[in-house]
Amino acid sequence: MNKILVVDDEIEICLLVTRYLTKMGFDASYALSISEALTKISIVSYDLLFVDLNLADGSGYDLIHSLKESNVSSKIIIISAYDSERQKALQKGATLFMAKPFTKKSISESLEKLNFLTK
Repeated sequence: MNKILVVDDEIEICLLVTRYLTKMGFDASYALSISEALTKISIVSYDLLFVDLNLADGSGYDLIHSLKESNVSSKIIIISAYDSERQKALQKGATLFMAKPFTKKSISESLEKLNFLTK
C-alpha cells in the first residue's frame, strides 16, 4: 500500500485530502508544518507527498530542498493557489504541480499521471 503525506497548514485541506486518499485505498496522513513533516518523514518512508507552498514555518520549496538533501526519493506534488509558481516548482524538484482550488478529479488525475492509479 502506497504511503502518502499531505503537508498543508490548513487542517480542512489536510482532512479532506487524506480522507479521500484513504477511501481510495492509500495509507494517508498529514502534517501541518514543515517541521512536523520532517519528523514524520524521518520515521516513515512516504511514496508521495502533497506539499503546499505557503506554510506557517516556511515554504514548500524548503521541504523539497530538505528531501533532496536527504536523498528521499518520494514523489512530490506541489499544491498552490499561485499557478504562476508552476514552472519554479518543477525546476525546484516537484514531480507535479496541482493548482488550488482542486477537485477529487484533479487529485485522481495527478495520481494517474504518477502511476499510483490505473484508469
